[in-house]
Amino acid sequence: MVAAEVKRPWWRRAVPPFLLLLIIIGFFWKLLLTNQYSWLQSPDLAYQVLPWFQYQATQFHQHVFPLWDPREFAGQSLIGQDQPGLLYPLNWILFSLPMPHGQISIHYLNWYYMLIHYLGALFCYWLCRDLGRSELASIAGGISFGLGGYMGNVDYPQMLNGAIWGPLVFLFLFRALRDERPKANAAFAGLFLGISWLGGHHVVPIFLSLAAMAVWLYSFFEGGKPQSRRVLPAVIFLAFAACAGAAQMWPTFSYAQAAVRWVGSSHDPVSWPVAPPYTVLRTYALEPKFLIGIIAPAFEGGLSTYTGITALALAGLGLAYFWKRREVRLLCGVGVAGLLLAAANNDVFHGILYSLLPMVGKVREPVLLLYFFHFAIAALAAFGLDAAMERRASLRRVATVLACFGAGLFFIVFGVFVAHGQNWEGDDRILITVLASFALAGLFYRLSRAGERRYGIPVLMIALYLVELGNSTFYYLPNKEEKARNIYLTPMDDTKDIAAFLHRQPGPVRVLTNRDDVPFNFGDWYGIDSLFGYAPSVPANFFRLDPWSVRARRIFATGYTLSRKPDFPGQTELFRSSSGVAVYQNPDAMPRVWTVHDAVRVNTDSEARKLMQDPGFDLSRKTFSYSPPPRMDQCDGDEIRSSRLGVNEAAVTVTMQCRGLVVLSENDGPGWTATIDGAPAAIYDAFTTLRAVVVGPGTHTIRMEYRPLSFRRGAIASLLALFSALSLAFRVKRQSRSAAA
Repeated sequence: MVAAEVKRPWWRRAVPPFLLLLIIIGFFWKLLLTNQYSWLQSPDLAYQVLPWFQYQATQFHQHVFPLWDPREFAGQSLIGQDQPGLLYPLNWILFSLPMPHGQISIHYLNWYYMLIHYLGALFCYWLCRDLGRSELASIAGGISFGLGGYMGNVDYPQMLNGAIWGPLVFLFLFRALRDERPKANAAFAGLFLGISWLGGHHVVPIFLSLAAMAVWLYSFFEGGKPQSRRVLPAVIFLAFAACAGAAQMWPTFSYAQAAVRWVGSSHDPVSWPVAPPYTVLRTYALEPKFLIGIIAPAFEGGLSTYTGITALALAGLGLAYFWKRREVRLLCGVGVAGLLLAAANNDVFHGILYSLLPMVGKVREPVLLLYFFHFAIAALAAFGLDAAMERRASLRRVATVLACFGAGLFFIVFGVFVAHGQNWEGDDRILITVLASFALAGLFYRLSRAGERRYGIPVLMIALYLVELGNSTFYYLPNKEEKARNIYLTPMDDTKDIAAFLHRQPGPVRVLTNRDDVPFNFGDWYGIDSLFGYAPSVPANFFRLDPWSVRARRIFATGYTLSRKPDFPGQTELFRSSSGVAVYQNPDAMPRVWTVHDAVRVNTDSEARKLMQDPGFDLSRKTFSYSPPPRMDQCDGDEIRSSRLGVNEAAVTVTMQCRGLVVLSENDGPGWTATIDGAPAAIYDAFTTLRAVVVGPGTHTIRMEYRPLSFRRGAIASLLALFSALSLAFRVKRQSRSAAA
């Protein structure tokens, strides 16, 4: 923070952040001050993200930290999927709040969603204050970042949670480049970059890492000669970033090696080494025609480019009057790079990065690089508002340009209106740009005539900017009266009676859901194991086994199917809900735990699928795997005495008549370990994907735990980075007090 602010009492420093909070709460009036709107009305949010949150909240209330998710796809790593945001501290608060009727509260979710935007605005406010901007200008910068552009138009909380840390990364990075305790501030910059990786999505953290490294590279050669003093701070930055985010990054990398994901290509699903074809990235890139959307809220595709006339004009003033400041030049460079790279196919440099940097290819939506353009505009707008206050006499020319632009745009719109027989077929929000141009021109002109500082005019500029943002951010939130747009949460309400019926059945229960009739993640939402779900990735061995086939469903112990009509012959209808979806009992479903005494080895996926579909291959007595078959004896009469299948663990007590395999109808994955009567045991992948162990004759207790080494080591690294940063903070504070004394 600036020195003058540090000397103020805490309550005085807290006033602007509190005002910022009130502004953002007011901006969120649709969600917080009424019950008429919802931000969860999209397939991904309703069918995937909300059930993820429900599952994690349920486990938190049961005092379980759910590293594994057994509810979908016969089990897969939750920590490895990254997007559920299991390690993000703000999510822990959400998951710990009361759950009325056993379900996560939409009311709390609305406040959680607002808090994400507020934190983004607050962090940008702190950045602007650290760059010497006034409180009012910093509030404007915070509003622009927290409510506009990327933050205002991306509705996925996991993508926002990683994005809000960008201002803090640059705050401490700029300090390090100013040689203000460069090592300590480089460490803090790395820490916040690492925290961004905990948010739940990889897109912004990847590009934020690349942007930070580009700034470091620039600093190495600043002034035309190597700056060797930058090397050690840069190394510290990288070390803290890698360690702080390790608890999430390492399990994600481990899971990615054993999973396949859908990227929108004709080759889907693809494995980890395969980057999405460039045709996919081209599809999700910024189209040049939407550049006009920077000033017009009606023109947008994919992610809105809209910044508004107010922010754009202020950013221009900031560049004009503060260009000599290194931070301004760097912000401009980052913003321009983000805008150009977002165009992907229209920018050769994006193709070069795609070819040379593998992680760039993992991000299939280049349009999200607009994050940096919007971030730069927000910070530069704070510089611009201070420039307007300090250099009032020069604002008349700016006012004239704005008035002429508004007039020209008005006549274009009017001409189109008349040419179409006074019938406007486009989006009429283009007139908001006309109105904002005239209003801002008037405010600039009035400010240029002021003989002294007039804080009321900058306040009106901020109010005008909020009006502009309101025509983009949350503009399309569906009202509950719009029935056709409020369809995504309905399936959850319509299946409550089905879930109640299934909870009354002897467990453990696993169901097969028809995606057309039950489109959301039924298993995560109701705490009932499900074979399929709505997810961006699945375990590779599970997918390759063709789990959609009738015989494969047997080994996954899917005793029930949820559908409006039978999926295959032999099913028995047990229950039909008021919505028309029925519960069918599936014939010949295997138990959740059973024993086999014979196994064969397969070498290819096609061999595995062929055996799975071979009617002569008895799934209840034999298995197959890519591993050599273990030694087993032939006998009958084994007895499963008890089984307990938890979230991160499983326990089975079995009496074996001779040496054989005990098979759990649960997916294996990196991180699962097993013991037999307390002694370590190897896990054998029965049917190439299920967990099994070799057990000798007699009564034995088998325990399995999911404790991935990648998470345990990553958590240690993250905690080490956190405690090191706290130690540095206390040390810096003591040094500051000593210097002041």
